[in-house]
Amino acid sequence: MKRNLLLSFFAVLSLGSYAQLTIQSGATFFVQSGATVTVQGDITSNADIQGPGTVLLKGTAVQIVNMNGFSVQNVQIDNTNNISLAGAATIGTSLLFTNGKVQLNAYDLNLATAATLTGHDNSRYFVTNGTGRLVKNSLGAVPFVFPVGFDVTSYNPVTLTQNGTIDNIGVRCLQSVLQNGTTGAAFVKEVVDASWSITEAVAGGSNLTVLSQWNGTDELTGFNRAKTGISYFDGVGWDMLNTQTAAAAGAGPYTITRSSVTNLANGGIFAVGQRPVLMTLLVAPKTYLQGPYAGAGSMSDGLRSASLIPLTEPYTGMANFSHIATGSGGGETIASGILAGTGTGNDIVDWVFAELRNSSTGAVITSRAVLIERDGDIVDVDGTGAKTNFINFAGEIAGNYHISIRHRNHLGIRTPSALALARTTATGHNFSTAASQAMGSIQAPLGGGVFGMYAGNVNGNNAIRYSGPSNDENELLNIILGSNKSAILSGVYNRGDLNMNGAVRYSGPNNDENILLNIVLGSNKSLIISQPF
Repeated sequence: MKRNLLLSFFAVLSLGSYAQLTIQSGATFFVQSGATVTVQGDITSNADIQGPGTVLLKGTAVQIVNMNGFSVQNVQIDNTNNISLAGAATIGTSLLFTNGKVQLNAYDLNLATAATLTGHDNSRYFVTNGTGRLVKNSLGAVPFVFPVGFDVTSYNPVTLTQNGTIDNIGVRCLQSVLQNGTTGAAFVKEVVDASWSITEAVAGGSNLTVLSQWNGTDELTGFNRAKTGISYFDGVGWDMLNTQTAAAAGAGPYTITRSSVTNLANGGIFAVGQRPVLMTLLVAPKTYLQGPYAGAGSMSDGLRSASLIPLTEPYTGMANFSHIATGSGGGETIASGILAGTGTGNDIVDWVFAELRNSSTGAVITSRAVLIERDGDIVDVDGTGAKTNFINFAGEIAGNYHISIRHRNHLGIRTPSALALARTTATGHNFSTAASQAMGSIQAPLGGGVFGMYAGNVNGNNAIRYSGPSNDENELLNIILGSNKSAILSGVYNRGDLNMNGAVRYSGPNNDENILLNIVLGSNKSLIISQPF
């Protein structure tokens, strides 16, 4: 009892100051109304710090605070070197930021039901650098800002409104967006470089409105601020659809909102972005391009070996190729390593243009610029920059769809019937095994029972013709080669390069006029081959 009284006596001093503050188990520490206890060193407490007065953390170095799960009523943070938690704590009435940050490490900081949190901004917030959460007890219909960031330089607060059952809600800001929410490689493009873990004390009953905030410096390569959204990792994958994306608000920092969040399972991981965090829809088609086809189920990769394939898809802005505004395609990029040679059928030949189409009307729903390999496989790249052995028509739900594959100087092909596409399993379709594997059987016979896409569509108008209006011979000779039959364009990535060897020429060895007239049209200058869709 004598120890308790002694501690209480010192605690009520309005100018009380401590280099270190240690409160033993069973002791009473009471800060009287209007009093301030200034602590310049560490705090270790094995009891609640009571009373309506204020504990001021005002050190000149990092202060370690270990409340061992006990509470303190009123705290003011005024330490530019920051506070570091070494045990869980509860704020009973108020926490005021004046200077500095609070590093949670592995410990939760709980805000009691009536506790207020003020003074926070992009230089004063909670650093969720470990497993510790900022927990608001009894979160209800009044929006509450969780001022969090993963480290001392990144501030990514989230504002939550509980429209469902009142509950204790905890928030952590994570360093990156991982493929599987809490595991897997980090996405390196098209997302905000942060994610949030939002958890509830009692599972079920929540109906949250989530508003996430970020700075322009948090946006990774390819992030589209005009078309983004908040996605949730539901245990199978990311759940956002194209229809759930919108333009971010603000002029820096930026915000985006998602309503009606009822599921906080699987760690409650949320992220802001587009393609990498859209719901997946997978298909694995195979075909060949007639121009570079070299026989035996393989194409030449002359464009790749000459370093002529662009790292950004070539179709945006190209005549007769339009990415769907409501889809997730357009502006696709690859790392240079994707074009490295392996000496196998997996080496890249060129970009192709893939379309997801309505199963009944054939209307294009979304599009994607992807890559075709020497062995005919059509592949994609994911948000980590790695190559995948399928196309991801991200942001669309599982169902029945037609798939079309188009190329800048070959006629496009489309599935003759709809394919059942799924979220996690890639549905295959091999166009090359028969002409009938494409709509209207409009495919070029490549020999040995192999079929592929017709070369020769130099002007990209979906028909191959040597004479008459809008013919491809005119485009090749007069538009591209300036009416000079002896001209040679070398080292180019050009639609006139029908055999895709990096050169455009009308005469001489390996010339493109021969591909158009003799190989594709069978020396028939009046023949027209049209794309059937």
